Amino acid sequence: MDRSQPPILSARRPVSTCLELADAAHSAPRRSANEMTREAIRPTIEGKLAELPDAPGVYLMRAADDRVLYVGKARSLRNRVRSYFRRGDHSYKTRSMVARIADFNVIVTDSEVEALVLENNLIKEHRPRFNVTYRDDKQFLYLKVTVQETYPRIATTRIIAKDGSLYFGPYTSAKSLRQTLKLLNRLFPYRTCNISMAKPIPRPCLKYDIGLCNAPCTRYVTVDQYREVVDGAVRFLRGEYEHVKESLSEQMWAAADAQDYEEAARFRDRITAMDKVVAEQKVSDPDARVRQVDVIAAVRQDRDAMATVFRIRGGKLIGHHHYDLTVTGEETEAEMLDDFVREYYDRAAEVPQLVLVPHDLTDVDVLQDWLKSLRGAGVTVRRPQRGPKRRLVEMAARNAAETLHLERTTWLNSERKRRQALLEIGVALDLPRLPRRIECYDISHIQGSLAVGSLVVFEDGVAKNGKYRRFKVRSGAGNDDFESLREVLRRRLRRYAEETDVAAAAGQDPRALASVPLAGFNPDDQLPEDSEPTVGSTKEWGVTPDLVLIDGGKGQLGAAREVFAELGLDQSNIPLAAIAKRREELYSTDHTGPVLMPVDGPGLHLVQQIRDEAHRFAVSFHIKLRTARGRRSILDEIPGIGPKRKRNLFRAFGSLKRIRAASLEDLTAVDGMTAASAKALKESL
Repeated sequence: MDRSQPPILSARRPVSTCLELADAAHSAPRRSANEMTREAIRPTIEGKLAELPDAPGVYLMRAADDRVLYVGKARSLRNRVRSYFRRGDHSYKTRSMVARIADFNVIVTDSEVEALVLENNLIKEHRPRFNVTYRDDKQFLYLKVTVQETYPRIATTRIIAKDGSLYFGPYTSAKSLRQTLKLLNRLFPYRTCNISMAKPIPRPCLKYDIGLCNAPCTRYVTVDQYREVVDGAVRFLRGEYEHVKESLSEQMWAAADAQDYEEAARFRDRITAMDKVVAEQKVSDPDARVRQVDVIAAVRQDRDAMATVFRIRGGKLIGHHHYDLTVTGEETEAEMLDDFVREYYDRAAEVPQLVLVPHDLTDVDVLQDWLKSLRGAGVTVRRPQRGPKRRLVEMAARNAAETLHLERTTWLNSERKRRQALLEIGVALDLPRLPRRIECYDISHIQGSLAVGSLVVFEDGVAKNGKYRRFKVRSGAGNDDFESLREVLRRRLRRYAEETDVAAAAGQDPRALASVPLAGFNPDDQLPEDSEPTVGSTKEWGVTPDLVLIDGGKGQLGAAREVFAELGLDQSNIPLAAIAKRREELYSTDHTGPVLMPVDGPGLHLVQQIRDEAHRFAVSFHIKLRTARGRRSILDEIPGIGPKRKRNLFRAFGSLKRIRAASLEDLTAVDGMTAASAKALKESL
């Protein structure tokens, strides 16, 4: 592609399919920092502004180093993108973003709804600095009801799959979800096990005896009776309390008429428990004609923000959840709400009839069309002006503000403690800068077998699980912990040397977090806000640690120093230290004896936490490999017999002895087996 032309995507025709949208987003022409000088930025942008199409789509604002600063959608790309570069009454956030823009790309779509969907996907992919996103981006929890099964189960999951199941959520608190499941199982005795239901078993488990399962595995209940229990649980989750109570009452009186008083008493107890739960729902909507309502509010204090969602079903508040948001600090509550509502329903398992918000949202008609496509029925987004619904919105905002205040108080106290810990470590080890990024290594094995290494990363005193790495020791060093450690460090640091050379050639800083000199640092000082990796997530190996910590003593420290010397790395740039388990002694390359730290101080506690985490991660990987090896059978050594065929063979025959005795015809008849694989299996056995 000719880079002299404005890189406007899909200018020839609109993008229509999801696959095309993804391809378009990834194939957008990009300019790196060394391709574009500051003097060339404005003329380039002005030339592209003149060529913008008057069509709906998505735009990506990029910095000089090609990072995506902001993703937005527009009814008219020409009008929206040009508006950023006109003089006008822009917010501080917009002015701050525009000052950083070095380039932009656009993607033309067929409709505004399609643009909204693509915008959500690109925000999740790039996590731009100037978009409002969830602070904790791990997958949320959902309740999954496997209604497609003959005997459905209710379980938790983090992924919504198109498998025919019903989903409820997302839930932000695992604890509250466990409490919900506990109550649900007490009211509706559904099965929670994963055993095969193909054939009945002779006896039920303990859960049947304590009334938490009606034992469909033994066929004590029919399919219809069991599904009636699950249907009741689903209605309860949807907030249809009156319908559920009416159904339970009918079953109670039917059992009483049949003189099955023990069963009638069980239904009575469930009704009593449910009445208690419903009575505790103090918040209600007197206008219960709309069965499904979500009330959403968002508040901000400095660079911290919180959104609250009230879920009202059948006039009763059945759940409320709080979400931490990542913001720049200049957004208005309306802007935050705009972004949050779209991202929330992009992940939500259920879309209600009515969404109440405290501020007017932009392009609300497009938002309603998109929500309608998700729900399969009409959805209204409204800002109530007065009455009970306005009071619900105000209460949601008060809850968000109170939760944010409590979390900020806790967070600020823990933040100061972590900064104090980093300062203590830096002072004790005579480090040139605050150890904002600490990498720790450990080795695990049993009598030399299945030796593995671990690398854990802590940034600003917080574990970064996504940056952990595991190593299988290839050298066959066995019981030699020192050689195993040398291999692991050599593999990590050799990659570091290669990546830093590339970063230096591109004019990039190979440091994940801004460097903070130790001299004069105060734990009350805020650390630099801009802590984005300048080399990108794919270049994680090239990030410079502020401290490399080894789980071990002087011997392990010496082995690490040998690797540094072998690779020609400067230990003054990457300090080395080791912590011995027995006496909790800290050793450094710059000290002849143990380094003393206050035994009850946060610094030593953080070092111990990091060391213990590296040990846990190494041991868990070793156990995983050992378990996998223990499960291996002779079938794993036969060419053409993979995990799926092995599983099907054991399902068909039950044991290796029966597989060995089976005829060639019987083996070929197994699902997934071919005549060639059956012949190879027969010959090998």
